[in-house]
Amino acid sequence: MADDRRRPLRDDELARIAHAIDPRARATFSAPILGGLDAATYALDLDIAGERRELVVRISTLENERDGAAARRYWKAIAGIPTTAPLLVPRPVHLDAEGSLVGLPCLVMTRLAGTPLARPTNEDSWIDQLAGAVASIHGVDVNSLPADYRRNPKPADLMDERLTRWPPRILEDLWREVADALRRAAPVVISNGMVLTHHDFWFGNTLWSGERLTGIVDWDGALIDDPGIDVGYARGDMQLVLAGDAPDRLLARYEARRGPVLAMPFWDLVAALPAFRWLSDWVVGYREVGRSELTDDLARERLESFVRAALRGL
Repeated sequence: MADDRRRPLRDDELARIAHAIDPRARATFSAPILGGLDAATYALDLDIAGERRELVVRISTLENERDGAAARRYWKAIAGIPTTAPLLVPRPVHLDAEGSLVGLPCLVMTRLAGTPLARPTNEDSWIDQLAGAVASIHGVDVNSLPADYRRNPKPADLMDERLTRWPPRILEDLWREVADALRRAAPVVISNGMVLTHHDFWFGNTLWSGERLTGIVDWDGALIDDPGIDVGYARGDMQLVLAGDAPDRLLARYEARRGPVLAMPFWDLVAALPAFRWLSDWVVGYREVGRSELTDDLARERLESFVRAALRGL
């Protein structure tokens, strides 16, 4: 999987991409971007009549995303966020959902400055900025989004779908405890309202220049939903990377900006569901972006601790 996502783009592929964007364009640089698991992403520099343009090419490589739906979904997700929103978001440039340029569906977008920051010198500021980024996503006025922007129904309406989407590969007994708890809790969970959500918020999907957060990427899961799902994802990320009180520190910084998050243990469990299936793949991604100390065993231990704490709090 990693090799397929890391192969260099061929000269003929680069030429087709460049021409699709501007007939005068020529590619001057291309390199894989590390960290992603569900697509191949590349930095691409173009020369257009003497002007340099810095872009990202995102290619849908998964078997179930080769029909172009994922590329169209990503395009709509970022195109629908107003340019006036207080977010540093890639902007769409070219969509090839049919796969005519590289043989698979692809999307070209603007490239934001920065790279993921895995080992900050100021951990407290790092957590604070991550919490601020989540809060800024949730601060976008949903009325400014297109009327057909993707939206999730109530948690109870989605629970069976969430549970069947990610059957567990690890900790099966614990997963069954989580599934039972979520089925009981979903019909009565108190809503935090509906906001723009990212649905895959972890530090690897943020960009930094030095120790200043400069952008948020990987928006293909974005939709209008309860903000608890993003806070749960971000807390789970802090648990896998730092453990200890890091998830609670992030929550406190988020709540200082947006107010209390209701039913946090419920959303922690919902956000943890994919980890029961994909944790080993996540570890690969974490290691690629600089957390080389994270092993499968350590990640599993930290996941179990996070989940059991949420079960106790539910």
